[in-house]
Amino acid sequence: MNKRNLTIIILCISAFLFYFPILGGIQIASNESIALKTSDSSTLNIGVNGGPITIDPHSAWDSRSFYVIEQVCEGLFSYNYSSPSNDIIPQLALDYGTWSIDGLNYTIQLRQNILFHDGTPFNATAVKWNFDRLAYFMNISGTLPSYKEIAYIDTVYRWLDGTPIINITEVINLYTIKFVLNKPFGAFEGLLCFSGSFIMSPSSTNSTEYIDLLTEKLYGTGPFIYNGYTEDIEVRFHIFENYWRTNSTIKNLRFVIIHDFIDLHNALISGDIDILLNTHSDYLDLYNKSANIDLVDSSDRSWVMYYLGMNNNHINKNFREAISYCIDYDYIINEFLNGYANRLKSPLPKGIKFSNYTLKIPTLNLTYARSIMQSMGYGVSFTSESDWQSASFATFNFTYIRSQKFDDYLMLLQYCLAKIGIKVEDGAVDSWMDYLNMIENKYGFNRDMLQIFLIGWGADYNDPSQLINFLLSNSTYASNIAQYNGGYGGFTPYSEENDVQLLMEQALSSTNQIERKMLYDKIQKLIIERDFPWLFTYTPKMFVAYNNDLIGFTENTFITLDKDEASSIKGNLHLLKWKEEPPDEISIPGYQLPLIYIVIIVAGYFLIFKNRIKQYLKQKN
Repeated sequence: MNKRNLTIIILCISAFLFYFPILGGIQIASNESIALKTSDSSTLNIGVNGGPITIDPHSAWDSRSFYVIEQVCEGLFSYNYSSPSNDIIPQLALDYGTWSIDGLNYTIQLRQNILFHDGTPFNATAVKWNFDRLAYFMNISGTLPSYKEIAYIDTVYRWLDGTPIINITEVINLYTIKFVLNKPFGAFEGLLCFSGSFIMSPSSTNSTEYIDLLTEKLYGTGPFIYNGYTEDIEVRFHIFENYWRTNSTIKNLRFVIIHDFIDLHNALISGDIDILLNTHSDYLDLYNKSANIDLVDSSDRSWVMYYLGMNNNHINKNFREAISYCIDYDYIINEFLNGYANRLKSPLPKGIKFSNYTLKIPTLNLTYARSIMQSMGYGVSFTSESDWQSASFATFNFTYIRSQKFDDYLMLLQYCLAKIGIKVEDGAVDSWMDYLNMIENKYGFNRDMLQIFLIGWGADYNDPSQLINFLLSNSTYASNIAQYNGGYGGFTPYSEENDVQLLMEQALSSTNQIERKMLYDKIQKLIIERDFPWLFTYTPKMFVAYNNDLIGFTENTFITLDKDEASSIKGNLHLLKWKEEPPDEISIPGYQLPLIYIVIIVAGYFLIFKNRIKQYLKQKN
């Protein structure tokens, strides 16, 4: 080989070696900031602070149970978790159902070619079996043995007068189901989103016994198959390969149970868990500064609220309005809750259907509060602050469970209400059961023992009736702790059109969602701007902290809080996936690596043997 050919070969090799890191750098540069997961990327570990109480949808009424059931089973309808308003969308239903003219029948076409985890086909017979099982545990037919517990979720499926919402469920054909209701129920699609309406395999589920938490399994149609629960350690799942929607890239799912929050936090930092629900405000700054942890803020999608109730039988409307305008709500949020909350501006938190945050919610306005007192004849001649502070126009108790947290509320109420001449007495109780018995009118206790009280509440499913009707209706089974009258309480002139009780009943009976929205808008306006049954305090902020190697989170994803501020996983966990490893090969956009090699080799070959080719062609001619 002559020097010229050798030089060409060296140049080809040098060019390749020179371009290799450059070409490689094109691909690597876009991934250099990614901190790739080092543990088993097929497993997603979620940190939770407790295990499930049950895995049976017909007895579950707590967040820790919900987060298991919602990975395994599905309902006829679900929520659109990519929508800020969590709109209801069909899930196992093929489309929205059809109402009969009288609002008593709701007929649904079902999806086909769906299997349960045990291989049983999903169809209308399976749907009917599940709702018949629920009716059995509600003892609607009277056949439930006395030694068996009535379903904890019994009240969710009844009207506030105790009437069951569903009369019977009928199979029209293999993929058509009809629900026959006892009365028109406008929130029915929302009820079908609740976990108690999720569909289990009739082949693998006992129709007359609840599923045993520690020894039995739950079979549904969801993206993950339930493996089992090791008490106080973990809940395990694996992917369902025959899932009717997109299969998860997460092959295994674990809920890692860690009771202590500091330990939960450390597990996220160390990478032992990948997602932490309901993060503590003390750690938000650290998470925000971390290169490997991101936060999802779901604060505007809350289904839970805290309010200071006022007993409407003891505290008249004028007192309630004056009190509403003398409370320092910002102090509650910024000092008591360290800013880890938002102001509640409606009986419906922002995440609940038809919530209206545009109304005139009371804020701290001492001048206006005193003018209301003076309209009642109190403090008309007062000219100084001390006149108000020394007055005692009324005295109300504040009932709460004794603790440092609630002691602070007592002092705030005493300080604020003194400015309008109202005294607040300490009505603390030491027992949660005593407080609960007051709320429920049981065992010698009653609601009239409460005058001002703090309580939290959360919705079981996304419908305004879950809060407004349940907490403010005068029906027998309602938790109307404030004993609100809804319009019957002496408003003059009385108008049936502005009677909140009648409006609530109409809104729940209507199956026209446009009409329902108009009714609940009016109800909220009357409650907030006319009646003042509560002091609207706050909704807790909600964050999910997660390993930012995960992608697929949406802004309102995977979390709601119940009234005890326990987290529930919602959303589509199976859509999460890990960022992919950068390829080992070099690449140029639009070109494959083998093509680059071929071009370089051919070019080098041609240069080396160019003269020989010319000589051969000359001899040929």
